Amino acid sequence: MIRVHSTTASLAAAMERLNIRNAAAIQVDNTVYLSGLTAVNTETGELIEGGIREHARHTLELYRTILSDIGLSLDHVVKVNAYLADPADFAAWNEEYLDIFEAPYPCRTTVTAPPVFGLIEVELIAALEPRR
Repeated sequence: MIRVHSTTASLAAAMERLNIRNAAAIQVDNTVYLSGLTAVNTETGELIEGGIREHARHTLELYRTILSDIGLSLDHVVKVNAYLADPADFAAWNEEYLDIFEAPYPCRTTVTAPPVFGLIEVELIAALEPRR
């Protein structure tokens, strides 16, 4: 079974303002693949203010809302990919990650790659069954 979530109530305005034309999430059987996000204000389409901590937390909180929109939670996340603009930001990103997620933690990859927009871009994979 494949189910496409073109957008969610939480993302619709920002996706329209930024002219983003990809699915917010696609479910394939029991796995949900979520598109990459950064710390964007969903009402204005602008980056939020602040440093890596604020950007990381805001991005993960956006995912919390999107997952809720499709009937899931952060407990359903099984894989996190993070792309940092600056490798020196890893420690701060790691602290935010550990504060948002609970053990057992999802699998994770963090690399340095300049995001198109912002200080960090994150993408998630979730399962219909929670990991905890």
